[in-house]
Amino acid sequence: MRRTIREMTEQLMGLGDEAWGHYAFFHEPLKRKLSKEQKASYTKLAMKCGREEGVLLKTANPQKTVLEITRDMGIRVETPDIPNGGGHVTFAQYEETGKIIIFMDCIKKADDLIRSEGMEELFADVDIFSVLLSHELFHVVEHKKRNTIFTQTEKIELWRRPFSNKSRIIALSEMAAMAFAGEIQGLPFSPYVFDVVLMYCYSKEAAEALYEEIMEAASQKEENDADNEREDRK
Repeated sequence: MRRTIREMTEQLMGLGDEAWGHYAFFHEPLKRKLSKEQKASYTKLAMKCGREEGVLLKTANPQKTVLEITRDMGIRVETPDIPNGGGHVTFAQYEETGKIIIFMDCIKKADDLIRSEGMEELFADVDIFSVLLSHELFHVVEHKKRNTIFTQTEKIELWRRPFSNKSRIIALSEMAAMAFAGEIQGLPFSPYVFDVVLMYCYSKEAAEALYEEIMEAASQKEENDADNEREDRK
């Protein structure tokens, strides 16, 4: 039975950090190098990093919008309608040249979808443009603090001989950016929800497949919880 976008959204809004961490590590190139325990620890640390950076930024700029903060940091914000070329749907991106691009077509489509599906109360007071901008702004902060911030300095050793080779864990950056955006915007759910909502605007089939992937990842959390309960009973 096909789920409606409202049903999928409500389900996704109920997921916590650990479930989203499993989803993030689905796409981590180094995931096979990490144990369950390491992934769980990294998820907590990445989310904590993002939220702490969000609090710092809000505290330093209590009366400013995220757009004003971004511009004050010397970052140019461009708002073209749709991406140029290619078949991959892109919603927003940060370029280290000092530019954030937010593609407005996806926001218009999402606003229309939310209205047409009667989901206004699920997204009450949520400005999708600001959520996307907040996510990309974390990558600005991350770049400026690249020598000290957890998501950039934390690395795992791939091998030791004849020379040590260490690599960053890409998933940490994305988890932190989502937590940062959620903190900045005061969201009661993870911004990861928009991965499915925005994708649905372009391809229902792709959004449903993504939803299923997320729920499969979330089921790993439930399996871990069950394992922990069995261990506690021993």
